[in-house]
Amino acid sequence: MPYFTIKQISLFSSYQLNKKEEEKLNKFLVFLENSGVGELIHRECYKDHSKGGRPPYNYYNLFAASIYAFSKHPGTLRKIEESFKYDVRFMYLMDNEVPSYAKIGEFLNNLFVKFNHKIYSLLVSQFIKETGINVDDCFLDGTKIEANANKYKFVWKPTTFHKKLDENIKALLNKYFTVNKIELLKSIEVAEYITKLGDFTLNKDGKKDYKQLKKYLLKLLEYEEKEEICGPNRNSYFKTDKDATAMVLKEDYYSGVGSNMHAAYNIQIIVSKGIALTYYAGQERSDFYAFIPTVEQFHIDYGFYPKNLCADAGYGSWKNYVYMAKHDIGNYVKFQDWEQLRNGNAIDLYSFNDKEELVCLNGETAIRCSEYNGRHPKQHGYLYVIENCKRCRYQKACKEGVKDKKAIFRCFDVSYEFWKGKTVARENLLTAKGIEMRVNRSSQVEGVFGIVKQDMQYDRFRRRGLDKVNVEICLILIGHLLRKLFTFYDGKAKFDYWIAPSDLKDEEMPIVDAKSFKKTVRKKDINESLRIEHKKKKKVS
Repeated sequence: MPYFTIKQISLFSSYQLNKKEEEKLNKFLVFLENSGVGELIHRECYKDHSKGGRPPYNYYNLFAASIYAFSKHPGTLRKIEESFKYDVRFMYLMDNEVPSYAKIGEFLNNLFVKFNHKIYSLLVSQFIKETGINVDDCFLDGTKIEANANKYKFVWKPTTFHKKLDENIKALLNKYFTVNKIELLKSIEVAEYITKLGDFTLNKDGKKDYKQLKKYLLKLLEYEEKEEICGPNRNSYFKTDKDATAMVLKEDYYSGVGSNMHAAYNIQIIVSKGIALTYYAGQERSDFYAFIPTVEQFHIDYGFYPKNLCADAGYGSWKNYVYMAKHDIGNYVKFQDWEQLRNGNAIDLYSFNDKEELVCLNGETAIRCSEYNGRHPKQHGYLYVIENCKRCRYQKACKEGVKDKKAIFRCFDVSYEFWKGKTVARENLLTAKGIEMRVNRSSQVEGVFGIVKQDMQYDRFRRRGLDKVNVEICLILIGHLLRKLFTFYDGKAKFDYWIAPSDLKDEEMPIVDAKSFKKTVRKKDINESLRIEHKKKKKVS
């Protein structure tokens, strides 16, 4: 059954649609028809009319015209409604129907909140099919986009205050009961204690304690509510958009200058040949936490993992490397000291042998332990300790970043899996294929973000809540996809991708003498120096 069909409209001659534009729009409708998105719209939007009744609008036309709008202008609801009234292209797509901006918003929310990723993957799959582009090489990056929230009405997670309050509550309760619980008391437990305390025959001081405990209970309920909104992975939220997180942005939407904290969302995209294949809207402040959810979303959308994946050093963590090895993804993800190693400003202080034992620069095998000299591993589970460092000829290089340079031992908080992931990434990045991936990385992802933010004038979310933000970023990226589609129909599409020459040789890391190694200290610019001096003066005063 064809879903995206258009009736020939009778218009005055002065309003006749240009033939070339009409052909392009008809190709666009065929594109939507072949994508399979019509079946989804039929199943979801027409279910309430299955037993009779006429829908208020043709939902297929409304879908086509709405996503078409995001390719032509910023896509505000009122702007879309205006286009339906006065733009002959939208009149053609809508068959002269003009729904209000409220109806358009209702339709988009009802459909896209549930199926935004499904719709986007169907459109992208059809685009790849029609253009014939190869998407084996993928690139991942993210950006933070300001939320539609009052940046001054933020709430921090009251972790420290909650602990202090818990101590005060326990101190009062221990006057009348024996409270030995180490964990934080819950509000329901405190309420039970207060109820029991009310049955006691209380003196004057007891009544004061009773009133104080009730005040503490109200404050405890407030803290628990805030912590529940923040969740385990966030430290803040905003009153006008509780899903938004406080993040450092480069630019303020209102003033145009950067400041410390803004309400924002972390938007991640996987790009190939200048096309965003998938997206992820998250609340994570750091990019490496968003790596696995984004790649998993790619797998959900298409049923397979990227063949090769390249990303900057912000994603180089041991969890991400283990994840890529598990799912057989080509590892071209940089790690934190990649650029320093490549420039000869850093050296490898250790390696692992075939027995998965850590070996230092001097050839000494480390002892693996779960605790050493009061120090515990941060995340990997084990510490690797070299104890006989007194006469080591590599002490200067090895203890470059260590506080206690006189210590006769060296402790490494690392893991074999992380080292193996870094080794694979380094080997891949140094190959001709790795050079090709590195050259294309910045232009691929940053190019998409540049078009969205500058050309499409999109620098702030209009909707509130994580679900609505997913809808919005989906519509914006569909608009970007359709811009590429129409340039393809015009024969002007460029899927720029630098291919490494066949005679390009693999890159080699510079050889650094570990005995005489000295790290080059980065020179501070004048502004940074002034800021440091200002901070010192402020502390003194």
